[in-house]
Amino acid sequence: MLASTAMQPNLQCFLLTIFLFPLHSKAGKPAEPLYDTEGHELNSGEYYLIPFNCSRGGGLFLSQRNTSWPIFIRQDISQLSNGNSVTVVPVTNNLPAAEQSVRLSSTVHIQFVSCATCLESIAWTIGDPEGTDGRRHVVAGYSRRGHGQSNSQFRIEKNGHGGYRLVFCPKVCKLCRSACENVGVFIEGGKRWLGLGGLPLAIEFKKK
Repeated sequence: MLASTAMQPNLQCFLLTIFLFPLHSKAGKPAEPLYDTEGHELNSGEYYLIPFNCSRGGGLFLSQRNTSWPIFIRQDISQLSNGNSVTVVPVTNNLPAAEQSVRLSSTVHIQFVSCATCLESIAWTIGDPEGTDGRRHVVAGYSRRGHGQSNSQFRIEKNGHGGYRLVFCPKVCKLCRSACENVGVFIEGGKRWLGLGGLPLAIEFKKK
């Protein structure tokens, strides 16, 4: 009887350990990494976002749609163009930049590394609704203004027909579920602009 009583605290500790630290936890399983065109995991390096499987159009670059701010993001019509390079930075990754790995479905910031008229890297963000249809373009603003804002948070998901797709998922509050929209391409004035809605733009990551 004394031995049985003495074992009870140890048994309770053992059960508590299993409860707090399960042997097989799906929640602790890391998300799937993303891969570039050469089969390497995406990291903090520079990449070109190019259409998947040589589909219509080329890479992405900055372009003025009118004479005022902001600068818009456009897809080159030439399949030979890589566009401007970008970096993809995980929002919740506290590792040093050299050790960061980009994961599927994680929240990221995307920013162009440089351009001819820019003094620093500029981050992607979502512009205000325009026109009667309320279309929202993907635009670029300086990184110090873009980071930390809900309209600059994207996710990278698998595309159903191959490659990846970009998704805009603003976070309104901590307990709210994000209403995500695909980033697609639409033609305006004979040019291919990035914006929300429509068919998603299937992309690949080409290491610079």
